[in-house]
Amino acid sequence: MASTSPQSSTAACPSAPPSKRPLAMTNEHADDENRRKDPKVSRACDNCKRKKVRCDGTLPCSKCAKRNLDCAYDAKYGRGRPPTPPISTTISDQARSSRADRLDGLSTWQHASPPTVPAAAEHNVSRASPDVELEGQYFDPTSGLNFLHRARKKLLIHDGLTDPYASNGAERNQLLTSAGDRPFLHEDEATENFIPNGLAAKNLVQFYFESCVVTYRIFHRQTVEVWLEAFLKDLEHERPVVHSLNNARTAIILTIMAIATLRMERVDTETSVGSETPIPQQSDRLFEAGMKLVDQETGFPRLESAQARLIQVLYLLQTSRINKGWYTLGTVFQISLSLGMHRRRDQKRDFPFTSRRHNYITSECYKRTFWSAYIIDEYLSVVFGRPRLYRDEDIDQDFPDQVNDEDMGDQGPSISDDPSDCYIDGLIYHAKIAQLLGKVSREVYSVSDMSNYDRLAAAHRFARELHEWRTSLPAHLGTVKPSTLVPAFRRQAIALQLAYSHALIHTNRPFLLSDAAPENVSECISATRASLELVNRMAGDSTLFHSFWWTHYVIFCALAVVYVWEIQRVKRPMDGIDDGARDEIFELAEKCRAHLKRASASLAQNRRYSVILDEIRSEAQRCRLLNEQSSNAMQGSLDAGQTDPNTDGGSLSMRNPNAVESGLHMIGQSNVSFNMLDSFLISDWQTLDSSVFLPLPDPDSVSPTYFYPVP
Repeated sequence: MASTSPQSSTAACPSAPPSKRPLAMTNEHADDENRRKDPKVSRACDNCKRKKVRCDGTLPCSKCAKRNLDCAYDAKYGRGRPPTPPISTTISDQARSSRADRLDGLSTWQHASPPTVPAAAEHNVSRASPDVELEGQYFDPTSGLNFLHRARKKLLIHDGLTDPYASNGAERNQLLTSAGDRPFLHEDEATENFIPNGLAAKNLVQFYFESCVVTYRIFHRQTVEVWLEAFLKDLEHERPVVHSLNNARTAIILTIMAIATLRMERVDTETSVGSETPIPQQSDRLFEAGMKLVDQETGFPRLESAQARLIQVLYLLQTSRINKGWYTLGTVFQISLSLGMHRRRDQKRDFPFTSRRHNYITSECYKRTFWSAYIIDEYLSVVFGRPRLYRDEDIDQDFPDQVNDEDMGDQGPSISDDPSDCYIDGLIYHAKIAQLLGKVSREVYSVSDMSNYDRLAAAHRFARELHEWRTSLPAHLGTVKPSTLVPAFRRQAIALQLAYSHALIHTNRPFLLSDAAPENVSECISATRASLELVNRMAGDSTLFHSFWWTHYVIFCALAVVYVWEIQRVKRPMDGIDDGARDEIFELAEKCRAHLKRASASLAQNRRYSVILDEIRSEAQRCRLLNEQSSNAMQGSLDAGQTDPNTDGGSLSMRNPNAVESGLHMIGQSNVSFNMLDSFLISDWQTLDSSVFLPLPDPDSVSPTYFYPVP
C-alpha cells in the first residue's frame, strides 16, 4: 500500500458520491479518509441526518462545530435505546459559548467533593473501553451485562488453588449432575468407623430437630425416633443397616445425622467456613452412605422415598452442591406427583391415594413434604433463573394442620396446651410467601411481550399482597422481637423476615432504573437496607448465619441493588434519600460484603458471588469518582462565572472556557456508565442471579454459543 499523509477526521469530501465500498486513497485527495478505518457511528446528529451527510456522532459533531451550528440529537431514534453521543474533544470557542447556558441544569450534581485523582480516573475509564474481548468474542461495551463477561473471564483465567477465587479443577470434572459443585472427598472406610451409634446417634437426631430445622419440617419427630431405635439395634447386633428398615428410612436417619454433624462443626468452629481447608469429612461420609442406599432403592415410590431425597437436597444446598441439589429435587418432584402429593385428598373416595387410607400422621407428612419441596423449588428457580417445576394451576393441596409433633396421633390431633404457638406456622407462612414470589417471577419478569405499564401494575399489586402477608403473621413470627423468642421460633421469625425483604427486592428491583417508579425505587432500597441490617446481625451469631442455605444469595441480591443504585444515581441524582442515609447503606453493604467474602473460601458459589460483585462494585466506584470529578468541574465553572460588580459581567464560557470544557468532558466520560444501565433489561436481573451457576467452559475449547446462555 502506498504511504499516505496523516488524515483529518473532520474533513470528508462533500462531493464524494455514496458508496458501499471505500474509495482508494491517493496523495491527490489527502483529505479523504479510508472508510474502513472509520469507527462505526450508530446515530447522526439532527443536522447531518437532515442533510443526509456523514456524521462523526460526537457532541458537537465536527461539521456543526465547523459551521458554528447548534448540534443536537433530538430526532426520534427507531433502533432501540438511543446511544448517548460522546463529547467532542475539539469544541470551538463559539460552540463552548453556545453550550454554556446548558450547564445551569446540571447544578444538581453538586455535592461533597474529595480531591480529584486524574490518573485513577483515566485508569478506571479505560476499563470500559470498547476493546472487550473474551475467548475470541467481541461484546458491546454498552451492554448491561458486560461486567459479567469480565467476571467470568477472571474465573476462567485463575484456575489454581493459590487464587482466592480459584475455580477448582475437580469442580469442573464432576459428573454432569454435579459439575461446578464442591466434590466429595472419597475415602474407603468400614461402616462402623464413621456411623455413630448409641448415645452419639441419639444426640445428633435430637440436635437436628431442636437446632437444625427451621421451616422445612418434613418429618414427624416421634416416628423418626422409632426408626432410630431399630437402626441402632441393628448396629448393636452387627446386622446390615437396612435389616429392620428399608433403604429410604435408613437414608433419612443417615442424612439427619449428616446435617446435624455439619451444623455442629460450623457452630463449634468459627473458622470452619472461612478456612482454606474443606469442612471435615464426617458429614460427607454419612451423606454418601445414605445416598448410596437411595440409589439402590427398589419397588414403587412411597412417602419415605420423597422425604429421603428431599432431606438430601437440603444437605446438598448447605454444602455448596447446588447443582446436584437441583437435579435431586427433580426426582423429588416426579415422586411427589406420582404419589399425588399435589392434590387435596378426597376423604369420601380416598383419592388420589387409591391403595389404602393413611393415618393422620402420614397424611400430614404428605402435606409437609410437598410444601417443603414447593418452597425449595421456588427459591431454586429464582437463584438459577430457571422455570419452576411445580405449577400453581396444577395444585390444590391443603396446607398442613397447625399441630405440633407431640400433639399428633394416628387418628388425629390431640388438644394442645397452647395452640397459638405452633412450629408448623413457619412452614405454612413460608409456603404462602413462596407462592407470591412465584407470581412475581411469572408476571413482573414475564418473557412474554408485556408492556412496562402492566409489569409495574403487577409489581404494585404483589407489593400490596406482600404487605398483607406481613401483617397476617402470628405475633411470634411478626411483631415480637426475635431476640426474646426461644431459639426455634427465633430462627423461623428471622427466616421469614429475610424472605419478606428478599421478596420486596425481587418485586421492585426491575424498576430501579426507571424515572417513572419512585415508589418502587424507595421500597426496593428500604427492603435492601432491612435485609443488610438483618444479615449483619445474623453474622454475629453463627447458629443463625448458617441456618439458611440461601443467606448468601440474599446478600448477593442486596449488594447488587446497592451498586446498581449508586451507578444510576449519576443519571438520577435526586432520589429522595439524603446523604447520611446513603452513607449508612453503603457502610452496611461493605460489612455484608466482608461477611460474604469470609464465607467464600471453601464454597465455590460464594467465590463466584464475590467475583461478580467486585465487578459491579468497581463500576459503581468508577461512576462515583467520575460523578464527583464532574461535580467539582461544574462547581468550579459556575464559581468562576459569577458576575463581579467590578467587571463587565462577562459570560461563563468566555471567563473560564477551560473549566467548561473540563466539566463537559467529565460528563461525557460518565456516560460510559449510563450506557451500561440504559441497555439493562428486566430479564437481565434474572441473568445476573443465574450467572453464578452458568457452566464455565473449558478454557481450551470454548463454543461461542455455549459461553453465555440466557436463562
